[in-house]
Amino acid sequence: MKRVLLMAAVVALLVLAGCTSKPAIGPLGGVHYHADYKVYIDGHAIDFAKREYMVKAQHVHIENMNGDVIHVHASGVTIGEFFRTLGMKLDDQCFQLGKQKYCTVGERKLKFYVSGEPNDLYGDYLISDLDKLLISYGDDSPEAIQEQLASITDYARTESGSGKTMQLG
Repeated sequence: MKRVLLMAAVVALLVLAGCTSKPAIGPLGGVHYHADYKVYIDGHAIDFAKREYMVKAQHVHIENMNGDVIHVHASGVTIGEFFRTLGMKLDDQCFQLGKQKYCTVGERKLKFYVSGEPNDLYGDYLISDLDKLLISYGDDSPEAIQEQLASITDYARTESGSGKTMQLG
């Protein structure tokens, strides 16, 4: 009986530890995922197709002047980690772009969608292959959100078969 209780306690501790800690980033090359994404601030899309955003890290990045597709080369990479590599931050209340913070206040809300559905993980969301991710801040109507969701490209599907290689830049 003591052994069963001890085993149950160990399992409970392991489960609790897994629920409270962020996943570790796996080895480089462990996965090769692509995800389409858009970020809208007050109805305007952020243009990530700029040299300053290209290949900032080997494990997760955007490349080839295509600011619409995230390339993931290690397991355990969250959307928050992706933005961290760009000098930005995403959590359940704010999206920080440089020194400017866009935080949920009143009618102006930060929203996060995965494949068209609201998702409350925000920066803790683990990026998966062929995800379509939307971060939207503002007081947008449901119709405006639908337009933003529709604007997300389908380039990840093409990139998944391209065999392109990354270059740090």
